[in-house]
Amino acid sequence: MQCQEINSLVMKYFDGNISELEREMIIKHNDKCNRCAEEFLVLKRAIDTMEEFPEMEVPVGFEVRVMERIFNSRAYSTNTKIVAFWLISIFGLMVFGWNMTAYIIVPFIRESGIMIAANNILIYGFNLVSGILREIVVVVSMMLGKIIIMRNVLLRDYITGVTLIVLGFMAINVFLVYRRKLQEN
Repeated sequence: MQCQEINSLVMKYFDGNISELEREMIIKHNDKCNRCAEEFLVLKRAIDTMEEFPEMEVPVGFEVRVMERIFNSRAYSTNTKIVAFWLISIFGLMVFGWNMTAYIIVPFIRESGIMIAANNILIYGFNLVSGILREIVVVVSMMLGKIIIMRNVLLRDYITGVTLIVLGFMAINVFLVYRRKLQEN
């Protein structure tokens, strides 16, 4: 079983609402998985320690009072003093951020030469990339030119070869026609 499935059974184990099969699954998994076994032991010790404490009597109506306060409390306070405090705090942080940027960070960057260095790095990178692209374009165009030249040479040689073959067949034809005419005469 996966650790997550075993973890879902552990609380059932401590509550005493677990079947014998689930109990054995926990034991088998803990024999194989040291992390789950350690977590199980820590949780067992904590629960055993809690059970050693004496039970205390809760005052009458305590639960009702707690539940009423939870029910009656608001999730967000609309107290005008708290809202004003948060608005002033946010405005103050915005002013602080603006002043830090305008009067400390920007002058520091201007004076430190970071912008010049960054600009030089960008120019160097641009020149490097454009040089590589230029080389690629030149090499590709030269290769295409060589391929075209080779194609033209191959095409010329092919046409010459075919022309010679055709002329050879024509010569054989003329010779055969001439020979046949001689035989007829």
